Amino acid sequence: MYSLGVDIGTTFVAAAIARDDQVEMVSLGDRSVATPSVVYLREDGSLLTGDAAARRAVSNPDRQGREFKRRLGDPTPVMLGGTSQPVTTLLAALLRDVLTSVTETEGGKPDRVVLTHPANWGPFRRGLFEEVPALAGLENPPTVTEPVAAAAHYASSHALRDGEVIAVYDLGGGTFDATVLRARDGGVEILGSPEGIERLGGVDFDEAVLAHVNHASGGVLDDLDLRDPTTSVALARLRQDCVLAKEALSVDTETVVPVFLPGRHFDVTITRAELEDMVRAPLETTVTALARTLRSAHVEASELSAVLLVGGSSRIPLVAEMVAAEIGRPTVVDTHPKYAVALGAAILADALPESSGRPYAPAARTSPPSGPMPVVGPPSGGFPAGGGYRPDQPYVQQATTAAPPAGPPPAPQQPSHPPATPTDEGLTTAFSPGGAGTRPADEAATVGTGAGRSHSGHSGGSGGTRPPGPTGPARVPAEDDAPTGPIGPVPPTGPAAATSPPPPPRPSGAPSRRRILAVVAGVLALALVVGAAVVGFRVLGASTPQEEAADAPPPTTVAASVPIPTLGATIPAGQTPGYAQVSPNGRLVYVANRTAGVVTVVDTSVNAVTATIAITSGPPQYLTFSPDGKRVYVSVFDDARTIAAVSVLDTTTNQVVATIPVQTRPFAAAVSPDGSRLWVPNHDSGSISVIDTASNTLIRDVKVKPNPHWVEFSRDGTRAYTPNHESNLITVLDTATYGVIAEVPVGTSPHSVAVNPVRPLLANVNYDSDNVTVIDTTTNTLVATIPVGDNPQEITWAPDGRFAYVANNKSNTVSVIDAQTLAVTATLPTPAGPSSVTVTPDGRTGYVSTIQGGVLAVLNLS
Repeated sequence: MYSLGVDIGTTFVAAAIARDDQVEMVSLGDRSVATPSVVYLREDGSLLTGDAAARRAVSNPDRQGREFKRRLGDPTPVMLGGTSQPVTTLLAALLRDVLTSVTETEGGKPDRVVLTHPANWGPFRRGLFEEVPALAGLENPPTVTEPVAAAAHYASSHALRDGEVIAVYDLGGGTFDATVLRARDGGVEILGSPEGIERLGGVDFDEAVLAHVNHASGGVLDDLDLRDPTTSVALARLRQDCVLAKEALSVDTETVVPVFLPGRHFDVTITRAELEDMVRAPLETTVTALARTLRSAHVEASELSAVLLVGGSSRIPLVAEMVAAEIGRPTVVDTHPKYAVALGAAILADALPESSGRPYAPAARTSPPSGPMPVVGPPSGGFPAGGGYRPDQPYVQQATTAAPPAGPPPAPQQPSHPPATPTDEGLTTAFSPGGAGTRPADEAATVGTGAGRSHSGHSGGSGGTRPPGPTGPARVPAEDDAPTGPIGPVPPTGPAAATSPPPPPRPSGAPSRRRILAVVAGVLALALVVGAAVVGFRVLGASTPQEEAADAPPPTTVAASVPIPTLGATIPAGQTPGYAQVSPNGRLVYVANRTAGVVTVVDTSVNAVTATIAITSGPPQYLTFSPDGKRVYVSVFDDARTIAAVSVLDTTTNQVVATIPVQTRPFAAAVSPDGSRLWVPNHDSGSISVIDTASNTLIRDVKVKPNPHWVEFSRDGTRAYTPNHESNLITVLDTATYGVIAEVPVGTSPHSVAVNPVRPLLANVNYDSDNVTVIDTTTNTLVATIPVGDNPQEITWAPDGRFAYVANNKSNTVSVIDAQTLAVTATLPTPAGPSSVTVTPDGRTGYVSTIQGGVLAVLNLS
């Protein structure tokens, strides 16, 4: 038994199945999960769909139909091979082939089916759309709007509080929808009136790229003879290459469009900045539509917990930037933006009662049923707050028979809003998604004591060409894999490698994992109470906060990080707070105030400044703690480059106890895990100074490529990593021999690096190519390039290793990256000039220094 969700989009068709609390995509394409929404009319009058249709259309473009979903309701028929074809027939051909493919793959027909449609379709279009499943042999399947299906998928992996409000921004291949939803006890409700733009999406951006190619080539396309069949074939191929170029610019900053025309062959280079200039104006209309949706729902932007970005075109980095800038709330790019609607539809199908969404009949084509069909359209409810997928929950009820729920709805925690605007169908949905394999956001995970070091700062650097390499998400160890498990085929390297068989299924009646964790949490809470009492006695014995910072052991229980952190209050931190670092026990944040010439100390228990320490040796630029927290090493240099030293700050007295001269401007240093060595990158001399921490003396200078910005150690201390800012490399050093093990090409101007605390991953930011590159540390090879905001300056990992946080200096944002999918999950607005991110060892709180904003921005990470 399985349930099926189908998303027939303007440019592609996707399908997902749900069974046994598991939801997964069905592979429909030859080389991808989705298949193109393309049909091809054969000579015998039959219709071919998907990849096969797209291939044949290259040689016979006049027999091809694409983007016809936009034409639903248009009285003008679609012409294929000189014959007219109703849009409903073409859509039915797509659906029929999906049903056939899934049935063959699964060995049987689906038990329940749900289809999706744009939120802005009125009764006329929805009525026409009801003909499509009948033509495909499917009996009256329920339909839902695409934003509601996307919200169902979102809720399957995110616990939604009662009263929590989210907005869904759905930018697909041909349409745009914006919807506001509020979680409530027993479901969700649509607030206000969904907004939509019927003819705006990825296909319009494809046309913009084609127009750019024509303009860059001096209008060569305008002079083509479109009656020549070879010209038609060449244009069809060029359009495909323009689509590929647009998609490539979501992960790269520059690409090339090859142009093959009769008698001519040349290349046109296009940059991401040029694409953004082309699409900025239409994207502004989507942001305006989203704002109108909020107004119709009587929801202030500040009341949104997040804006969920779905649809393939939402992967364009500019989308997240513009939405975050306008709305001022976190933007969340769905893990599978192209497939979120299909996945959500499958979740909803699995929640249907047995009598709904019946299997389809085997007939290839049927006539529309007589009489009006029941319309099952945009629901006004949905999933219980807090997630928890239960397929036994009912999904839809017909509006003509549904009675309003007894009693008033529970009072939401968010500010109250007017009731949802009634839709034409007036339906209510009730489903409980909770994707299989997801871990509740409030779970805790014990991963040891390491918490990646945070760094920031930029001196400016030369440009350069980004070397070739992987530019997309790569499969990496899952969050429940062995902590040191490698990427892909690399053999396991840690003691927890996957050598034991998978755990057996939990028997019926056995306690759930959540219940077991609740018991464990209770035991831990009791232990913390006892521990607090012991600490209290120590405090009464006249220990200072600085002594506690030095002596108290770091915590070992780490909170599970979440893909969408929330923003907290800002903390005034003095002038030019350029770099911040949390103490090893998490109780204090030390902040380097560059122009002010001081280090500010913030108490994390009250988020207030408790001390200001003058650094007389020069402007403090970077900070790094010794592992025991007793020392802070302050990198000191001035713009005139007359000062280059490291000052040693005693955290028990907040006094500078030594100043060690180094060669040139010292950037972000690191202390070895055993605390015996301090490695200092000297930016201008292309060297790393190695200092003995016991005697505060220089023992060695290690030559590297120009110009080292950062140093980060592997967890076992056997390797050191440094980004060579002017050489576009990451250098891997053997800490025992000081020899170079590898030099890994990355993006332009690599600035900072961070070692994942539980996975074999090293991430670095590339300041001038606006992306993050990820390296597999078992093979020293590049596995992914991830676009982020403008001029990313610093990156650090959550202590549980699930997410990385990137300070985008010029975009005034922080990007959140999923370690498993290697994709951005959220973009958070910050005050001006975010320059570093540091995280408490328990993983609950992050602090972002903002050099122009003069504050620390607080992030709630768990």
